[in-house]
Amino acid sequence: MNNQSNIDDLETDLVDLIEKLLNANAAILGISVSTHGGTYLASKFKKDISMTKTEISAASSSLVFLSSKILQDSLNQKISYNMITGKKRIILSILTENIALISFLNRELAELEGLDTFIKLLKQFAISISAIIDTSDLIKEDVFVAIKRAIPNALVIAIITKDGLPIKMQTTMPEPILSAMTSAIYNLAGILLEEGLEYSIIGGENGSIIIHELDQNRILAIAVPEADERKLGSYIAKIKAIIE
Repeated sequence: MNNQSNIDDLETDLVDLIEKLLNANAAILGISVSTHGGTYLASKFKKDISMTKTEISAASSSLVFLSSKILQDSLNQKISYNMITGKKRIILSILTENIALISFLNRELAELEGLDTFIKLLKQFAISISAIIDTSDLIKEDVFVAIKRAIPNALVIAIITKDGLPIKMQTTMPEPILSAMTSAIYNLAGILLEEGLEYSIIGGENGSIIIHELDQNRILAIAVPEADERKLGSYIAKIKAIIE
């Protein structure tokens, strides 16, 4: 059985678990699960929504990343959950060691039963999903992990949304600045090319930055201590092999 078959089977198993939780809880409208790097794993919603699966994955991973970062930098604490409250819906996000889970709740029903109930329930559900993912090979195939393994000398690895929101990063540069600059370069290049950007190289005397499109929602940026065109070409080939 190949990797794609394993991924498809895993998605089916996760969707089944999500569906059971949705059926048992009227207040939960839908759940999406993704890796820290924003790769879609599974989702199920009671009603169709306007966002695509990959858009939700990228947005939810970015939301959890930013929430985790602001809590760590301001209070030096690890994130437990993030809750966004609107007039009709509540979005509850949970971060585990290897996944980001985002759930959509009916506010009236959730508050009627008690928000603490759903925070505890979804935390436990996220842990159980995380345990399943941990025993699979899927995390090994996650883009961020694969890039680190394929290009071990990378000084910076950043996955961001095309709108400039950070999803997952390994960098000493402030994440918002790196994200905004990467997004700006990507979008400006697309305007000049009058088509979508595939990749860009910013070359220096002793190092380079490669910006590469990952999918319709995400961009990859890596910095390497290398200026040789042949070696940079080999890095790009490795990136393509990982994402294709």
